[in-house]
Amino acid sequence: MFPTSDENGEKFDAEQVTKFLQECDGNTKRNVQYSDFNGLQEELNKVEHRCFPSFLDPIIQKINTYKDITENSKLGNCAAYPTLVMFYTTIKEMNEVKEIKDFDLSKLNVWRDAICDALQINMKVEFAKQHLIKIALAYFASKEFDQNFYDEKKRLEEDLGRISTMIELHNKCQSEAIFFSDKPLNTGLFSDK
Repeated sequence: MFPTSDENGEKFDAEQVTKFLQECDGNTKRNVQYSDFNGLQEELNKVEHRCFPSFLDPIIQKINTYKDITENSKLGNCAAYPTLVMFYTTIKEMNEVKEIKDFDLSKLNVWRDAICDALQINMKVEFAKQHLIKIALAYFASKEFDQNFYDEKKRLEEDLGRISTMIELHNKCQSEAIFFSDKPLNTGLFSDK
């Protein structure tokens, strides 16, 4: 069984999940910045203009081995640089987090926005979006969930079963009533059908 409550007592919110998933597919420009990532701005200050900090090298190499994400980009490397930096940093952060309790919704939103920014300029990062969605679903599953919903679902399914049986029986009765409409009641009595 999966955990049904988190340490903060936050409750599972279906609207929050739906909103997050919808925003993964949105085409609006995101407001993600270097400052949304711990220590990124400081690391960028240490390198030459338009160079990547060395802490991103393992991630960049891994992604480049997997695929060329910039192949179809709408922007040249210089213009795409901020988006690339934040995308690579997102993947690095996702790689470093070991447990769901080690991040929160605001971090999920930052990761989502960085990935969506890359998607908006036609970077081939759909794989990262799909993985983020899995992480997000696991995160939302860790929230406290009212188990009474399962009991309610079972009760409703039982009610639906009873109602369906009643409707099926009523339809059978209706069918026979239509058959005997304006006919004598011995109609069909001696047929083999």
